[in-house]
Amino acid sequence: MKLHHIALAAIAAATFATQAQAVVFNGATTAGGNVATEYTIGSDLSFDLDLASKAPVTLSFTLESSDFSGDLVTFGAIVRNFTGLGFDKVTVALSGITFAGTAGTISTDGFSAVGASGNTANLAWASFTPGVTSEFYIGNPLGTPGQANWMLNLDGLHAGNQFTVTVAVPEAETYALAVAGLAVVGLGLRRRKMA
Repeated sequence: MKLHHIALAAIAAATFATQAQAVVFNGATTAGGNVATEYTIGSDLSFDLDLASKAPVTLSFTLESSDFSGDLVTFGAIVRNFTGLGFDKVTVALSGITFAGTAGTISTDGFSAVGASGNTANLAWASFTPGVTSEFYIGNPLGTPGQANWMLNLDGLHAGNQFTVTVAVPEAETYALAVAGLAVVGLGLRRRKMA
C-alpha cells in the first residue's frame, strides 16, 4: 500500500512538472547604445530597457511546456530614457504571440501624462504629453495600484515556439506621415460612400 502511495505521488509530481509553463529569454537585438536587461521568471515575462537612442529593441523568447491550453504569460517592463530627448509615443509589437483579451496599462513616472493609448492583438501603443524624458512603464513592473500587466495568449502554441517583443519609440515625423496617410484613406472612403 505504501509503495502505491509513493508511485501516485511520483506520477503527480511528474505531471505538475510537465505542465509548468516557462518563457526562456533568447537574447535581444539592440542598436544605438540601447541595453536590455531581462528578469523573466517562469510565466512572468519582465525586462528593463535603458534607451540611449530611439532605435527599436527586439527581445526574443522561447516557450517551454507541454500544454498551454488556456494559459497566459504576464508581461511588464521599465523603459528608461537616457537620450535627453522627449519620447512622444511608444509602440510594443508582438510577433508569434498575441495579447490576451484585457489590455494592460502603459504609464509614466508622473512627469508626463499618457495622452492616449490603445492596442490590437499584436500592437500596443501610448502617446505622452509632454514627451517622456525620464521613464515609463509597460504593464505594472513596480506593483503600483491601479496599473496592470499585459497578458500574452498561449492558445494554440506549443513548447519550442518562439516569439518576439519589439519596443519602439517612433520619430514624430513618422506619426505625422501616418496620420496624413490615414486622413487621405478616410477621405477616399468617405467620397466612395457619398458617390
